Amino acid sequence: MADLLTILQTAANELGLPAPSTVVNTTDLQTTQLMALANRVCTDLYREYDWTDLQLEHIINIEAATVTTGSVVAGSDIILGIPSTAGLDTSYAISGAGQPQAQRVAEVLSANSVRMDMQSTATAVATQITFGKDTYDIPTDFDRFIGQTWWDRTNQWRLIGPDSPQMDQLLRSGIFTTGPRRRFRQVGRRPNAYRIWPPPFAGSAPAPGALVWEYISQNWVEKVDGTFTNKMTTDTDICLLDEQIVVMGLKWQMWRIKGFEYASLQQEFIDAVTAKFAADGGIPDLYLNRRAGPYLLTDSNVVDGNYPGPGNP
Repeated sequence: MADLLTILQTAANELGLPAPSTVVNTTDLQTTQLMALANRVCTDLYREYDWTDLQLEHIINIEAATVTTGSVVAGSDIILGIPSTAGLDTSYAISGAGQPQAQRVAEVLSANSVRMDMQSTATAVATQITFGKDTYDIPTDFDRFIGQTWWDRTNQWRLIGPDSPQMDQLLRSGIFTTGPRRRFRQVGRRPNAYRIWPPPFAGSAPAPGALVWEYISQNWVEKVDGTFTNKMTTDTDICLLDEQIVVMGLKWQMWRIKGFEYASLQQEFIDAVTAKFAADGGIPDLYLNRRAGPYLLTDSNVVDGNYPGPGNP
């Protein structure tokens, strides 16, 4: 892994251009252009490939539901008389007498009252009200999910999702509300946008519990202080992507911008990216028999005349 200054100097030297001595506070337009193109190349690379250096794991510890009391009135969207609303916010679902399916907190009004998304359908005084936190923060560096990595570790089964808006509304609004497993969806603006279904109410889904999934981080730059970001701005910023393919990408992009012939440089870059990604993180084994894992040949895809089977010992 190389820093920004090294990447720019290498690309400039290979193109026969004056190599910059610094990036910080530069007034040289060529250096500024090289830096902008280097950031463009790296941004395109992280978006197009699931590089192992950018694969991170995220764990959500589901909170147990808060069971309390409150008073509701039919036709009203306010719950009054709650002993305490401390800790409640719009990331909580609501269950209780007169509460429609998928009821949620819309606003905390005071230390003893909240406003809901929908109106109550019944009147009840000091009745049991349950608040279940069903919406959690997505990491600030999140770019996209890595498919099929989402699991409920408490129950040791895979989560279902991400649900489409149509499926999500079918479950929250329809007759059939749930199944044997938890579901999830990214909804609304981040960071508070990872929503599970059903909410962690007593009897509907175990809580506390742990959910896990992996994702691609948008932060492909490491700063000298050990923090990470998504853009190189100083000489010492480290690119977490392979510096050789970044240099190759920078070269053809620079030639394209200048109006020179760049096809051969572009092809060299494409070939290098393909080869690097193919080997990134190792290559899984492919088996010719029915051992665990991917396999190429089975008695279902090779005809009997060419593979052991009835009449072909």
